[in-house]
Parts: sequence; structure tokens; C-alpha cells
Amino acid sequence: MALRMAKALVVAGTTAVLAVSAGTTASAAPAASCYASGGNLYCGNVANAAIYKVAHWTTPPSPNPTPVVDRLLSTHSYFKCYVHGDDHPGGNNVWYSTYGDINGAWGWVPANQVYTPTDPFPGVDHC
Repeated sequence: MALRMAKALVVAGTTAVLAVSAGTTASAAPAASCYASGGNLYCGNVANAAIYKVAHWTTPPSPNPTPVVDRLLSTHSYFKCYVHGDDHPGGNNVWYSTYGDINGAWGWVPANQVYTPTDPFPGVDHC
């Protein structure tokens, strides 16, 4: 898979090819595969990423996420739009809306689980 991405990057003529071929962190290749189309995001994501019911954390004293409604089994997914929710471990408050691979439930994935180079990703609609 990394070879396919590296070949695609060569065709695109980006400098990220050097980072991929030099064997740097795995996040370089997935980040390069993000694109927006029609206001939606198509991007690499963490395998088995949780999809939460809402883009907020529970109230103290337990800073745990809201209930998980589904998971992304794929590592390249569709995201409909984004909102600003609670801050998450990624250092921002952007959450992307998507549906899960197990039961098709809609919910929110914190941006730190999506391999975007910037959040919100340019061209993606605000929900």
C-alpha cells in the first residue's frame, strides 16, 4: 500500500515522496492521500477508529469520550463535514462526521484520528 501511495505521489510531483521513500513515520503517506470534493473529506484514518455519538467529552471528573456508536474498520474513509466540539488529544477541537463500517451509525471522529495535515481540512463543509 505504501508503494502505491509513493507512486501516486511521484505522479503528483510532490516533495513528500522523499519522506515516504526514506522510511519516515507512517503518517506521512496517509496525510498525502487526503482530498476534499463536493465539501466532503476523503482521507486516511487510524484503523479501528471510534465514532462517538457527539463531538463532546463527558463532564468531569471523568474526561472520557461520549459513547462509541460505531467504528471505522477501513483506513481510508469518507467524512461528510466537520464541527468545532470539545478539545481532544490532537490539540484542537475539530471533529469530522462520518458513518461506521460495522452498523452504519453516524457520529463524530476527533481530528487526531484522521490523517489531515491541517484541521479543518480546506474545502470541507462545516456541518
